Amino acid sequence: MLSLVDHFHLCRSPDNCTARAFLAGGADRIASVAPDPSVGCLAKKVVIVDAPKGTISSSAEENFGFWIDEPAKIVTFADGKKLNVRRFDGRWISAVSGDVSYELDRQNGNLTYAGSTMKDGIATTIIGAGQCTLATVPAR
Repeated sequence: MLSLVDHFHLCRSPDNCTARAFLAGGADRIASVAPDPSVGCLAKKVVIVDAPKGTISSSAEENFGFWIDEPAKIVTFADGKKLNVRRFDGRWISAVSGDVSYELDRQNGNLTYAGSTMKDGIATTIIGAGQCTLATVPAR
């Protein structure tokens, strides 16, 4: 499981990294960096499973990270799975992975996500919210 990332890197790929802050004012500090995820997020995740025999729910803190390729407007989880981007501008990034939609407010780092599935009469709902951290970029 990923720890909350203290560094913010925009990378075309994990092997070819340059850093550029894009949140909180959009500062353009560029430096070579190690291939860490671009953004680290700490969120509270709630899962509700509604089955014919009853409903159960659980909640947990979730740490995860993702890469943001600013020029190509691509978002990829730290494990390499690409998200389907729906909106990518100076204020918001909206993307989907499977049945879960993610919304990142680029101005304040707030992240929300939600999704639901139905299979064999069992409904599963996922809801999450948290804060994403941008790294300080080391000076060259």
